[in-house]
Amino acid sequence: MRTARFSLRPFALGAAAALLTGALSGCHMFHRGHAETGGKPKATLAGQVQPMLPVDLTKVQPNEAGLVPILEYHNLVKSLKTKDYDYPASAFRADIQWLYDHNYRPVSLHDYALGKIDCPAGMSPVILTFDDALRGQFNYTADGKIDPDCAVGILDDFHAKHPDWPLKGTFFVLTDVGTTLPPPFYQAQYAQGKMDYIVKEGYEIGNHTIHHLAGIKHWPDARVEAELAGAVANIHHYEPSYVVDTLAMPYGVFPKNKKLVISGASGGVTYHNLCALKAGADPAASPMGRDFDNKNFNPYYLPRIIPGAGKYTIHYWLELMEKQKALKYVSDGDPNTYTVNTIARGQINLARLKNGRFHLRTYNGTQVVAGNEVR
Repeated sequence: MRTARFSLRPFALGAAAALLTGALSGCHMFHRGHAETGGKPKATLAGQVQPMLPVDLTKVQPNEAGLVPILEYHNLVKSLKTKDYDYPASAFRADIQWLYDHNYRPVSLHDYALGKIDCPAGMSPVILTFDDALRGQFNYTADGKIDPDCAVGILDDFHAKHPDWPLKGTFFVLTDVGTTLPPPFYQAQYAQGKMDYIVKEGYEIGNHTIHHLAGIKHWPDARVEAELAGAVANIHHYEPSYVVDTLAMPYGVFPKNKKLVISGASGGVTYHNLCALKAGADPAASPMGRDFDNKNFNPYYLPRIIPGAGKYTIHYWLELMEKQKALKYVSDGDPNTYTVNTIARGQINLARLKNGRFHLRTYNGTQVVAGNEVR
């Protein structure tokens, strides 16, 4: 639910701009690819091993301390009305076109969590997420073809017309394994093929728990671990070699022991997540920056934005970041380097940057003030 903290938003917005310038019962209250059943090495920030790439500051003014929108979709429908967690396919298609026209490009959630944002110079990253594995996300028509009005159909078509729009997005799936839930994306006869297609095309699959219950906040640790590890096992039923390392909490509700969203084990299955996502309702921080509340990036409590035109929805935030462009992450085109202007440098988490062995480049106008600061 939205809370009274938004009474502080005007102050936070002004402060951030000043620093940076020169509902299925859905998944919110208001609302890679590869896995293994044994343990796996704990993932760390991406190691910086490549030289810093040049950037033309006369053409691009990077702001890699800016905000990154993580968009949260549920079911796409043919209706023209947004209702609960149903969102018109035509509106989703319009969202993608708007993002493209305003220089956004989708990036991998997995890579973002590691701090390695691979986005062309001058472009801004956006992360697409889809909860619950609903039919409107991936549907086959009666003739066995991908429905042009489902999310996968729309994204595939847009990529075909705009090859510079990568096929990126994370599907937080629920499955029918050991439950009374439908198979992933419904249509039982196509369930395996759909999961295979998602992996083959470069989309990501994430953990959304087994049963999708808000009561997880009251559960003992053993039951929480069983729920999260079991969801990994269920995904392995369809994709045995897939590493499941991203998590979206149903309704944005977290267990009492929040460390369990990072890692745990149950029933012979060990899991380790790079990030855990909430259900709303702000843009997320740069992996080396601060969020809208001026808090350092926390990969295990990442906010998302729901669709719609109301307050704190996708259109609200995207339009706000267009008006106040200093809030927006703009890439330098180098996934191993963070480039910011001299004012935004104060937003950078230098300890995290150093731990990830990334470069830091600071500029003023069209001149580099300091390069290769942190290694």
